[in-house]
Amino acid sequence: MYITHAEHSGLLGQHSSSSGFRGKAENNTADARQPYDCCAISLQPFAHPVCAPHEDGTGTVYDLLNIVPWLKEHDNTEPHTNTKLSPSSLITLHYARNAKGQLHDPISFKTLSEHSHIVVIRTTGNVFLAESVGKLAGGRDLVSDVPFTKEDIITLQNPYAAPTPAQQASSTATSSTTLAPVEKKVAPVVRVAKAVQPYNASPYSTGAAGASLTSTSLDPLTKGEMALYDEEELMYDDISRERKEKDRIRRRAYIRMVTNLGGSLNLELFCDKAPKTCYNFLMLARQGKYDDCPFHRLIPGFMIQGGDPTGTGRGGESYWGTPFRDEYELKGAEKHAVRGMLSMANKGASTNGYVQDMEKLLPVFLPTPHLDGKHTVFGKLVGGEDILSAMEVVPVKPGTDKPTKPIKITEVVIYQDPFEDYKKRLAKKQAAAEDLASSPASGMSAGRKLSTQKEDNVNWFGEKIGRDAVAAVSGKTGPVVGASVGKYLNAGATPAPTTGGVKRPLPDAAMEPETKKKKKLGFGDFGSW
Repeated sequence: MYITHAEHSGLLGQHSSSSGFRGKAENNTADARQPYDCCAISLQPFAHPVCAPHEDGTGTVYDLLNIVPWLKEHDNTEPHTNTKLSPSSLITLHYARNAKGQLHDPISFKTLSEHSHIVVIRTTGNVFLAESVGKLAGGRDLVSDVPFTKEDIITLQNPYAAPTPAQQASSTATSSTTLAPVEKKVAPVVRVAKAVQPYNASPYSTGAAGASLTSTSLDPLTKGEMALYDEEELMYDDISRERKEKDRIRRRAYIRMVTNLGGSLNLELFCDKAPKTCYNFLMLARQGKYDDCPFHRLIPGFMIQGGDPTGTGRGGESYWGTPFRDEYELKGAEKHAVRGMLSMANKGASTNGYVQDMEKLLPVFLPTPHLDGKHTVFGKLVGGEDILSAMEVVPVKPGTDKPTKPIKITEVVIYQDPFEDYKKRLAKKQAAAEDLASSPASGMSAGRKLSTQKEDNVNWFGEKIGRDAVAAVSGKTGPVVGASVGKYLNAGATPAPTTGGVKRPLPDAAMEPETKKKKKLGFGDFGSW
C-alpha cells in the first residue's frame, strides 16, 4: 500500500507505524484507561485487589485498603460511577503469578498486559483471560472446579470493546472543541546544523533499532545509532601502532622514582609494548598513590616488590578500581631477560591491580623464563644502578621477606608521557573539526592555500611554468617582463623598450607555407561518412 508524505506526516490523518505509539505517549485525556495491575483510586500497584461490579457487566479494580476508607467517608458511594456500593458487594480477586512475579492467566500461562481482555468469575474471584473462559472453561471454573453462568463473568479490562457512555460523552465534548476552526500557523523553517560525528564512531550500529522492530517489550526506534569504540582502547592502539624505529622514544614514558636511600631509580616504560599497564602506572603516579609507598618484600638475588600502600602486598586497586587484562601475550612483549626489568605483580591470570612488582631489580645475571607468560613487563631500569645495589644489600627479617630497614618511594616524577601527548593532539584535532563544522567557508587553512599556490606553479609533468620557468632558464630571480601567459600574466609590468625602426623580416623560406601533405594513417575521424 502506498502512503503519501502528507498522510505519513499526519497532515491528512495518522497513517504511520509510529502514530499509535506517539499518540499513546501524548494521551493525557481523562478517559485514559487505568493500569490493569493498579488500584483505581491510588493508581499504585494493589496488594489486596477487590472488584466493584457494575450493572453493565464490567467491574473496577480497587485495593481493599483504599476503597473501604473511601466508602466510609463518602456514604458508600463509588468514586467512578457515583453509584451506591456496599462493602459486602466487593469481590475478592485471585490473580495468578509466574516465577518472575508477573500476573498471568492460570490456564494458558500468558502474561497479562494492557492489551489483554481480562475477566473475573463472580462466584470464585479467579481472574482469567477471556479466551480461556470462552474456549476452554466449558461453563466451569478450571481452577476451583465450580460451575458458573454467563452473567457471572465480569470484564475488568477489554481494550477492544466500544467506549462506555461516560467515555463517549467525554470524547464528544473533546471533539466539539477540536473541530472549531483554528488558524493554521506554519512554523518557520529552521536549518539545523549537522551534528559532528564522534571521532570514536565505529562502522557498526548498536542494534537497538533492529531489536525494537522484532521485540514487543522495547520502545520503537526509527533511527539507527552508531556504536562507539572505547576511547582508551583507541588510545592504546595509537600508542602501540608499529612505526619507524626513530619514533620509538616518543612512544615511551620516562620517569624518576625517588627513594629514601638518597637516590632515584630512572625508569623507561614500554608504552608501545604494554599500553594499558603503563597507563595504569602513570595515572596512579599522577594521583600520588606511590608517594611514601614502601617496598614490602625483598628477596636477595631475585626481586624487590612494592607499590601497596598498606605494606602487606594484599591491598590497593588499579586506576579503574577493577583488575585488568595481562599484556604479556601481545606482539613484541618484553621478557624477564636482563637485569632491572619492571613488571606487574598479580594473583593469577588477568588479575592485575594496584600492586607494582619490580621484578629482577637486583644483580641477577641468569634469565628467569619461569616469570615470562605470567607477569607483564612494562619497563626497565635505565639509571640508578647504585640505588638498586643499595636495595639489594638491605637485610631482611629472619624467616620473612620483609626488609629490616624501611625502603620507600618518596615520589614519582614524570618527564615524558605519550598518553598526555595523545590527549593534547586529540583535543586539538577535535577543536579544529568543530571550527570547520561551524564555519565551512573558512575550512581551507593558510597552509593549505600556500600549498595550492605552489602546486599551481608546476604542470602535470613536473615542469615549472610562468615566471618560475623563465627565471629558471635565465638564471635570474624576480619578475620577468613579458615572460608570463594566461593567469600568470604580469599586468603591472611595463613593456620592454625597442631600439626603433622596423623589425628585421624573416627569410622567405621561413615565410613559405608547407605544401607537402602528411600521409594519413588509419580510418580518420569518419567525418565524411
